[in-house]
Order: sequence, then structure tokens, then C-alpha cells
Amino acid sequence: MQLRQIGELKLLEEIRRRFNVPAQQGDSGIIIGIGDDAAAIAPPKEKVLVTADMMHEGVHFDLSYTAPFHLGFKLVSVNVSDIMAMGGTPRYLFLTLSMKGDTDETFLREFYDGIAFASGRYGVALLGGDLSAARNDMVLSATVIGTAGKIVTRTGAAPGDGIYVTSATGDAACGLELLKRLAPESREAVKQWKKDADALPDMVMTYGEGFVKLDGSRIKPLLARHLMPVARDVRELLPCITSMIDISDGLFMDLCRICDESRVGARVYLERIPVSESARFAAAKMGLSPLELAASGGEDYELLFTVPPEAAAMPGLVHAFCIGEITAKERVAVDRSGRESALKTEGYQHFGITG
Repeated sequence: MQLRQIGELKLLEEIRRRFNVPAQQGDSGIIIGIGDDAAAIAPPKEKVLVTADMMHEGVHFDLSYTAPFHLGFKLVSVNVSDIMAMGGTPRYLFLTLSMKGDTDETFLREFYDGIAFASGRYGVALLGGDLSAARNDMVLSATVIGTAGKIVTRTGAAPGDGIYVTSATGDAACGLELLKRLAPESREAVKQWKKDADALPDMVMTYGEGFVKLDGSRIKPLLARHLMPVARDVRELLPCITSMIDISDGLFMDLCRICDESRVGARVYLERIPVSESARFAAAKMGLSPLELAASGGEDYELLFTVPPEAAAMPGLVHAFCIGEITAKERVAVDRSGRESALKTEGYQHFGITG
């Protein structure tokens, strides 16, 4: 059944049935949830963080290889990442959806399955939002409210601080390049695959005038990183973190944003940038540079943060990668031979070009 046949009221009833959860979750901060003109909350006595992110069909996602489950999960995850990038705890979720009237009911149900899966993972409660008909492309937007004791911004980096990243970068960009090259039957197989724990069959990728078969287990982490990125949590390290940002537009571009806001420079050692084995494998198959993907590819949603040298021995840092240090002014990348070059702010930019 299509959405225009179901109608807004029945859709809202279904959403309320699935997500009206204050009593189930026992969140004392929720006074009024879904069902009224507005939600009412009374957060704990901490600072309140608010973030919003939009996903537009044809700009942020392609339905030829993206399942509605993926969209729901990612929409929550990218907003949660913003809250965690400031040292916060995500708590409440609001959705604004604009969909075409001929969208099948099954699409919306699977989309909300992804929302529910992500909400359960991060412990956030859906409290409301808005539904609208769309004439053309689908537009999805989410707002997440979180709380924090200590807020970490982009402004606290100082010369001498180490620059850290939570894990390998470039996986999402590599996954996107793979998805663009997959044969139609492999794209359909990806759309049936919903959770990272599930097995992924071998994929077929177009290669010049022919095709090449790829081991599904080797490329699964890359597809997962693009379709269903997981927000990173470094709250145990908050006492020593001086600045932080999540990597949405590219490692170098987002590092330069920290530098801009903190009015400092950076020295990055290229050989220290973590690149996954899966990215090296897939990039070689596609004739791409894994290091360029790691430096400039977006949508990894790893956390990039700085730590003063006296805190470098903190146990939790053993799980992160130190890729360089903050300087007073210069912004350089250093290769394996010690040769320096300017740190290029390449990455994804809306309404512009990279460079």
C-alpha cells in the first residue's frame, strides 16, 4: 500500500505505537512524548546540546543501492555523532520526513526499523517530528538533543597537543566508490543486507569492459561504514581532550576546522594515518589511492581530537591513533621520507568544489 492511500493520521498512529516509549525506558526527563503539539522534557542538571542533520535524496543517498533500513540507521547515527563529538550523551530524537505519496508502506516500515535499531543502540527516545508529502526527491531530517557535563569544542587545541583519530579513515569513501561500481544484482544484494553482523555475499563490480568478483567478507566493513556508520564514544577520555570534531567531510578538512577555530597549525605524519586492510584491498581493485581516501574521504564519523602531551599515557588512548601534533601556525603533511607539503583542505563541501 502506498503512503497516499494510508494517510497521515494512520502513519502517525503507527509511529506513536512503535516509539511512544517513556514508560518503557523509564526516562524521568520525558514529561510528554509523541502525541501532543510538542514534546516536554526536563533534562538532568547538565548542559544541553542540540544538533540537526539533513539527508536529501540524490545528494546524500542513492536508493539504487541504499535500503530504507540503512537510511533510518544512518540518519540517527550521524546526529548522535555530533553530540558525542562534543562530549555529550544523546537522549532525545525528533524526525522531519518529506516523502512522495507513491512511496510504498513497506519502505516506511523498514526505515523505522533502522531508526529503532539505532535508537536502541544509542539509548535515544523518539519524541516527535513532522511528516510532509514531497513532490520530487525525498528529504529526511533529524534533530537530537543531548546532555553533557563537560562540553568539548573545536577551540581548545594548543601547540604541542597530540592529534588523535579513533580508527581508520577512508572506509566510507571507499565503500561509496564500491557501491557506485557494483553490478545491478550486487546492488540488490546490498539492499537486502541490513546489519553489520549479517554475512554479505560475494559482490560483482564492473571493471573496464568486464567484471571482477569481490570477497563479500573483505568489503563488508567498507559498505557498512558508508551505509550504516557507527558513532564513536570517547567519553572516558574527556578529562584530557582539549578539542574534538567528528569526521564528516574528510580528515584533513575537519582537522583544518579545528585549526581555524583554535587558531593553531598542525603537523600530520602520513604514514601514521590508519588505513584498514579492507580499504587497501578495495582501493587496489579500483585503481584508487587508499591514503587519498583516508585523508580526504568523508562520512567516516570517526572522532578527531587533541590531547596535551602530559596526558599521552592515559590508558584509553591505546585504542586511538596519534597522527601528528598541533603547531603554532604551520599546517604541513610529512611523508615517509620526511618531505613536507602543505596540508590540503580537500574533502566534501556543499555548494562548492574541493581543493
